[in-house]
Amino acid sequence: MADNTEFCDQIGAALAELGTSEVLSCMARTMAVIAQKQGSDIEFNCDLAVVSVERKLIKLNG
Repeated sequence: MADNTEFCDQIGAALAELGTSEVLSCMARTMAVIAQKQGSDIEFNCDLAVVSVERKLIKLNG
């Protein structure tokens, strides 16, 4: 398994620079894109919390 320390440090720096709401908005949009590409809702469980992403129906123009 790869060490994710650098990535976690980058998230911490983004929180300090951009603020909680902006970082969580980016993370939520990224998780939503992943769920849409997978074609299914996703749920992540860890020792501190459960994060669920429920896909919305997206209507494309055209």
